[in-house]
Formats: sequence, C-alpha cells, structure tokens
Amino acid sequence: MLAAIAHRGPNEAGTYKDESICFGTVRLSIVDVENGHQPITEEKTGVVVAFNGEIFNFIELRDELKEKGWGFSTQSDTEVILKLYLQYGQEFVKKLNGQFGIAIWDPRDRSLILTRDRFGICPLFYFFNGEELFFGSEIKAIISSERVPRRFNFKALDQLYTFWTTVNQHTFFEDIFEVAPGTSLVFKNGDLKHVKYWNWQFPSLTERSNLSFAETKEALLESLKRSVQLRLRSDVEVGSYLSGGLDSSAIVALARQYQDGKFRTFSVGFEDESYDERPFQKIVSEHFNTEHRSVTVDLAAIESVFETVIHHNEAPVFRTAASPLLLLSRSVRSAGLKVVLSGEGSDEILLGYDLFRELKVRKFWARNQESSIRPQLFRKLYAYLPQFKNPRYVELVAQSYVSTLTSDSPFYSHLPRWMNNSANKIFFSEMTKDRLRNYSSEDELGKSLPTEFFQASDLDRAQYLEIGTLLRGYLLSSQADRMTMANSVEGRYPFLDHEFVEFASRLPDKFKLNGLKDKYILRESFKGLLPSSISSRPKIAYQAPEIRSFIRSDTYVSPLVQSYLSEGIIKDSTIFDSKMMQTLINKAKNSPLGRLGSRDNMAFVQALSTQMFYEKFIKNKPASPEKIEIMVRIRKPERKV
Repeated sequence: MLAAIAHRGPNEAGTYKDESICFGTVRLSIVDVENGHQPITEEKTGVVVAFNGEIFNFIELRDELKEKGWGFSTQSDTEVILKLYLQYGQEFVKKLNGQFGIAIWDPRDRSLILTRDRFGICPLFYFFNGEELFFGSEIKAIISSERVPRRFNFKALDQLYTFWTTVNQHTFFEDIFEVAPGTSLVFKNGDLKHVKYWNWQFPSLTERSNLSFAETKEALLESLKRSVQLRLRSDVEVGSYLSGGLDSSAIVALARQYQDGKFRTFSVGFEDESYDERPFQKIVSEHFNTEHRSVTVDLAAIESVFETVIHHNEAPVFRTAASPLLLLSRSVRSAGLKVVLSGEGSDEILLGYDLFRELKVRKFWARNQESSIRPQLFRKLYAYLPQFKNPRYVELVAQSYVSTLTSDSPFYSHLPRWMNNSANKIFFSEMTKDRLRNYSSEDELGKSLPTEFFQASDLDRAQYLEIGTLLRGYLLSSQADRMTMANSVEGRYPFLDHEFVEFASRLPDKFKLNGLKDKYILRESFKGLLPSSISSRPKIAYQAPEIRSFIRSDTYVSPLVQSYLSEGIIKDSTIFDSKMMQTLINKAKNSPLGRLGSRDNMAFVQALSTQMFYEKFIKNKPASPEKIEIMVRIRKPERKV
C-alpha cells in the first residue's frame, strides 16, 4: 500500500501495528524535517496519529497546549494533532487551520477517526466491507489489497457527464468512497458514523459585515496577508505558481513582502498563443523581482503525459488542463522545491467566474423575456473574447439559455452547463444507458444538500454548488493535489484559509460582484500593489488544447486513440457506443480542428480518459513498486482492551 503512493512522500516511510490496526505513512518532510516521523504514538494512552498535509497554525496551538501542561518532544505539527486530540477529543479538528487527511486510532475505546480538511484539499478515501476498513490518501493504496474489489462505478460516470466531477462521496470505483470535506468519519464497534464539523455558511442567511468599502479593502488585505504568512511556514523553501492572472499575482505580491532575497515563481506557457499568458507572467515576475521559470507546453507534451495524468488522478477528466500542470510541478521539483503557493479558490469565494455573471444576466433577462436588448448583455459579459464581436454568435449563445430562463429549479445557475455536458451522454452504450435508466445525478445531489441551500439566494446556491462540485472534485484534485503530489510537491492555497473564507462570505454581494465586474473588492484592494495591467485584467479561464493534442491538422493521430478508442477496445469495455465514438473521431480527423466545438472536445477527452481509467484500473491492476524501504518502524506491544 505504501509503495503505491510513494510519490506522495519520498523522504521516509513509517508503520504502526497492533492487534487491531495497521497504519502506514510516506512522508514529504517539510516541517521538523529531522524529527517529524510518523506515525506518532502517545505512550500512556496508546493513541496513534498519522496524517498527510499541513497544520498552518500549529505553533499557536502548541503554545496553547503548553499552557495546559502538555509537553512536546518534537517541533512537528503531527505531535500537535496528537496532543490536541488528547485534550479536546473529536472536537480537536475545529481548531485546525490547514489542509489535511488525518487518521487517529484510539485503543481506549477502539475507535478510528478519519478527518479531512474543510475544502477537501488533501484527499482521503475508504472502503468498508462490513468487517474491515481500508483507507488511504489515494485509491491506489486501497486497491493494493486483494481484499478490495475493483469495479467500475456507472453512477460516477453519469455524474462526470453531468457535473464534470463526482458528488456525494462517489469515486469511479464502486464501494470506494471519499471522506467528505469538513467531515470526520468515526469507525467504532463495526459502525461508520459521518460527523460534519464545518460547512460553508450561506451569506444571504447570515449577518452581513457593516464595514464600509474602504474598511473592507483594508480588512481583506489583512486577512489574506495572514493567510499567506501562515502558508509560508516551512523548514524548506516555498515558491509560488504564477499564471499572470489576478489571483496568483496577488499571492505573489503578498508573499514577496515576507520573503527576503530570492523568491521563485513557476508558470506554464503554451506554443499556441491563444492559450499563452507568458507576457503577463513576465510583467508580474519583473515587477516583484522573482526568479521565474516557465514550462513551455506544446501539443505533443500534453499527449505524452496524459496517461500519467489519469494514473495519478484515478478518475476520468473532461479536459486536458491537468497535463500542463503535471509538467509544471515536475519543473518545481527539478528546481529543488517541495512547496508552492497557488491561487485556487479565489473565483469561488469572491465571485470571479463567468457563471456568476451569467446568472445575473439571465435573471435580468427573465424579468422581460421579450426584450431584444437584454440578451445583448452577453456581448458585454464576454467582450474580451473575439467570437463575441460577431452578432450571430451572440444570438446563438443567448438562444442556448432560453430553455432555462424561467426555470424554478434550485440548480438554476448551473442548468445550462449541466445540460450542455449531459448532451454527451448520447455516446453511452445501450448497456450503460440501461444501467442508468432509473438513476438521476441531479436527484442524488439534491438529496444530499442541506436545508439552508433551498432557502438561500440564487447567487448563494451558485457559489455553494461551485465549491462543492468543480472546486472540490476537479480543481483541487485533478488540477491541484494529484498533479503536484505526483512529483512530490505540496500546493498551498491562501484563498482557502477558512477564516478568510468566513470573512469573505459576510461581505455584501456588490463588494464581490459589482454590476458585471467580477472580484471587485479584490481588484480594488490590489490597485497600487499590482501593475494596472494585471489588477484590471479580465478573468481568463485556464485551458489547454484538447482534441488537437491527439488528432492534429497534419493528419497525425495519436497511438493513444488506437490503444483506447478503437472499435474493439470500446466494445470490450461496453461503456460507450463504438459507432458513435468512431463518428466523433472521424469528424475530428476530417474537420478543420479550429471549427470543432467545445462539446466535441469535451466528449473526446471524457471518452479517452474514461477508457484509459477502465483499462488501467478496472481491467488491469495499476503497476507500482513491489517494495518500499521502511525507514522508521514504530510498533507498540499488543495490549488488551
């Protein structure tokens, strides 16, 4: 099991074993490099802790515990978790500011606690067969056991083709689940209990801040500064990703204030200028005098690592954007760094996505459906995109929203996206359609939502859905943890500090989305701290070439297409309709690739990655090193309870 996830912790491995449980960890040593070994045991009680991640406020927590009489033999955050649990019991997790997957074995009442950070930055999975519980930071560890079956989860497939990711703890392995963010899983006396310790508060249902706009700007900067300072805590060098957009640039601006001398930044560039942001990255790097390294990615590079992406992701994806990020973290590691800051979370927390602005436009249009002027707001919304200069294109986009314009669905904000994605279910085989005939991903999601969701405003609901689906299930996984840890690099996300998030959620909506101006408070707060070309730059979605990476205009067809999308392979897996898939492939071969729409691109990537997943994880068992050196072995003598 440890060998399967050795990439997450190449510095050392440790184990603990007694008559009831076996713990194992692989360690990426960042805090207390010399002494922070895991698992760690408290001798008097026998309580054992193992965890992945970081507790950023561990210094303050250690001081608090010392005042209560606790002693410490290390400088590690792992020991702080142990003593915090002994002091406060299961409530300990509420005191943590960090990103983590934690396992605690308490032999006093024979209970196991698995707990995950508030946003699901660090992964944590489990399988329970009624007698034995297996858990791990990655599913590869769990399925290393012959006692854990590997079965394809068709419900997860339907969710991917609806939400772009899985929901309700599902994974693409049937009966293997994720521990939900902000949740502790307690296993005791053969029973599993889910305990929610944190949830996002709906702004429209809570008391709003009464600070003025000027006061709010100052408070936002102070809150974000504190978050960045905490995430710079490390016994090894910390760098930062730099996309050239507002979010990562703001993080670099604040981090630079606390980094004397050299500060290293890393970015992705593309040969295709339509995806490339290197000019903006250069502006920020020169402004803050960072030591900058850029990885230039072409079509062949995206193709070459796509199988590796799926191996580490352990799930299909709907776009290729993870490939460049895998190459980026490889560059960070080759530069000798283990830790980078990144800007994920800002768009969800401060209303930066076009989806939030679309919601306002659709609601405004719905109040006068016959208006020919109101739909033209879509042109203003997307003024930075060249295709929106074409009136015909604007009309087509507007018409795509008509069917949901007056819907009373609680999922109003996401209906156009989900409908567009769901259209690709036409590629499912008849067998897959039969399996899913009585299943609805939307119904399952709806049953899991808190009562407050249905009482909140449309904007609140949109935010909650985006945080709980795309951010949790894709951005923090497929494009973040899985791609950084594949190269033994830890990403840290200042915008997802829960105290900052709670502060931001109390702000009036107009401070975050002012008319159609996204992330307004963030832009205004960083005027003067960032070059104006960056603080006023419109939000540009990070993307990478998709079909073109595998089927190119010069008639090149990737061997991956033959390996995973051939008629025989598709018929063997029975997931997709082989004729439909061949039609899509032929369309890609014979059409000018620039004219293929986003739905075609998405259908291709979803199918290719699903077939890869099936072949690598379901039909065959993923290969991993057979052995790993256990540098630290901690065994407690058997004890009767």
